[in-house]
Amino acid sequence: MALVTLCPGCGTTFRVNSAQLQAYGGEVRCGHCQRIFNGFATLITVNESAIESPTQLQSQLISEPQAATENLAVITNSDSAMDLPVSPDWNPETTEASDNPFDDDKSAEKSRGWGLANVLLLLLLTGQIAYTYRTELTIISPEIRPYLERYCAFIACTVPYPQDINQLGIESSDLQKNLTRQPEVTTMRAIISNHAPFPQALPALQLLLLDVHDQIITSRIFTAQDYLPDQDKSLQFIEPRREIEIRLDFDSSQLNALGYRLQLLYL
Repeated sequence: MALVTLCPGCGTTFRVNSAQLQAYGGEVRCGHCQRIFNGFATLITVNESAIESPTQLQSQLISEPQAATENLAVITNSDSAMDLPVSPDWNPETTEASDNPFDDDKSAEKSRGWGLANVLLLLLLTGQIAYTYRTELTIISPEIRPYLERYCAFIACTVPYPQDINQLGIESSDLQKNLTRQPEVTTMRAIISNHAPFPQALPALQLLLLDVHDQIITSRIFTAQDYLPDQDKSLQFIEPRREIEIRLDFDSSQLNALGYRLQLLYL
């Protein structure tokens, strides 16, 4: 019995031996079409009588160009084909390009696949950054808020307005009672300013009522829904470097307050 291997590129078959194949991990080059293939993958055994009279073919190792290998007999196809074992350190970047167009197609397809994967990873990273720092991004570039809001609408989130309490201030405030019409009702008016160059969320107000000794009698917190007029209930923010006027009416009939304090805070 004899060992033969078949070139998948041109169909040329060669007589080989196991030692030759094992020496290079089975990697051989067809001397007819120059295709590199694994000799083990197409290795078969045939009867000696099936082999034609061997044509003596001189082959040479790529890694050892001066050392001649044993003669390889071509069983079919071209008599002038030679089989050259591939050196273990064979580098495709320094070898002639394959004549097989399918190899180029596979390489191009693989490159496109990696490129698409890189683009998808970049988009995923950008989306994660936009989600995590969406409020901070509106501080840096307030004009991108509409785009972030559309993005959040797609992934079911919101873009909160910044809450820098140090850039908000109470410009004026006043607490009065209408003794003639509703003596039990106290009205507080105030003007709140946003000194920041970007919109800010409406703050909550903490009202402290004081007695004659300047001690706290009671404390109450009012949200924007409490102090905004009806026509402005949907308002969520104060424009940059703008002011808003607020008014609060509350029952103070059970309180003997002579003073107050008003503070801004974010809950």
